[in-house]
Amino acid sequence: MKVEVSVSKDRMSAYVTLIPDEEGETISQSDILKALDNAGIKYGILKDRIDQLTVNPIYRVPQLVAVGKPPVDGKDGEIELIKKVPEYEEILGGKVDLKSMPSKKRILVKRGEKIARIIPPTRGHEGKDVFGLPVKPKPGKDPQLNLGKNVKREGDVLIAVQDGLLVVKDDGTIDVEETLIVPENVDYSVGNIDFPGSVEVKGDVRPDFVVKAKGDVVIKGVAEASTVISLNGDVEVHGAKGRGKGLIKARKNVKAYFLENVEVEAGLDVIVDRSIENSKVKAGRSVEVTRGIIVGGVITAGYSVIANEIGSNLGVSTRVEVGVDPLVRERLKVLEAQIKLDEENIRKLTKVLMELRKLMERSGGKLPPDKLEMLMKVSQTLINLRESLDRNRKEYEALKEDSEKKAKGAQIIARSVLYPGVEISIFDRKFYVERILKKAIVFYQDGEIKIGGYKE
Repeated sequence: MKVEVSVSKDRMSAYVTLIPDEEGETISQSDILKALDNAGIKYGILKDRIDQLTVNPIYRVPQLVAVGKPPVDGKDGEIELIKKVPEYEEILGGKVDLKSMPSKKRILVKRGEKIARIIPPTRGHEGKDVFGLPVKPKPGKDPQLNLGKNVKREGDVLIAVQDGLLVVKDDGTIDVEETLIVPENVDYSVGNIDFPGSVEVKGDVRPDFVVKAKGDVVIKGVAEASTVISLNGDVEVHGAKGRGKGLIKARKNVKAYFLENVEVEAGLDVIVDRSIENSKVKAGRSVEVTRGIIVGGVITAGYSVIANEIGSNLGVSTRVEVGVDPLVRERLKVLEAQIKLDEENIRKLTKVLMELRKLMERSGGKLPPDKLEMLMKVSQTLINLRESLDRNRKEYEALKEDSEKKAKGAQIIARSVLYPGVEISIFDRKFYVERILKKAIVFYQDGEIKIGGYKE
């Protein structure tokens, strides 16, 4: 019996072909194993298969009798995000309204926060061919890493350099965007926005939605009965229609083409191109309508209010206040109320203290334990109230004195017309316009409000 041995090209399979020399010849296991050994086949021998061939030999057809162990190729490396978008079920699991749901899908990160980890490739595991020789695995590839804006690598971790929006682009680039750009309206498809950088909205902000940012906010369209806030920067909006419930607020400046029936607060200036109508506007420095009018509402500024026309010929109620920073004005109101409250409480407690002392005199200098405890509490409370009253009075007088100094440079300018019905306040003085004043400037001098002519 002749035993021929053949091996596959990849050397992972070995075969034997049985060729008899004469009819009825038998084959033993040792004959096949000897042929394999002579051919160098040492690994993965299938002894059960060889046994079958000795019992039921198959002639002149190659039979598989040894199999190698294939190598396990290494896994490619990858970039794994540490902070991921929550699943829809996770979002629904919390108490989330429809306005806030889309915002949950934005991945916001903070400066210094770990945003992704690099998982290195693996080398894989060696295999063996039928000759017992090692078969090297194919090692995994390094992950394609494209560091984008505001991202740095520290070891196998990616870290955000700035606060912002985590963005993974199609080419694998990882960015932290400092500006959130909304290419459409802020509505239910976008949701409320609370962003650690700047925000630019290409469309409108629909009613009851909120756009809040740490940096600047730019609204190319109209803010409709919505809330727009910049915590540290400017707000620029084409227009605002508040419907009595809209709010525009900026740490620095607010710029707009028009403001209508909206509340506006700016730490520095409010600059409007065309009109401010029936709005409540506060500015730390100035309010200016560069080419239009102010009609209706309450306008408050630290130094100046300027417009072509202030008020209207229909006598719409318009109040303009300058000479006191709105925040200082609010603080003065709080202090004034607290001073009155402290004075009243001191009067009441002084009366109680006097009654307790009279009782002590009638009792020979002694009081029941409960009355004695009350005496001690009232005495300490009076000490605290008098100290508080003294502090508040000093702060009130200092703010008032400083405000009066600033009021000397405050002014209201109507480049064209100042209409009757306008109520003017400068520092603690009031003036009611009773007739049309053309090209007027209103200012504070010698403790009184004065009217002068305005010249460009």
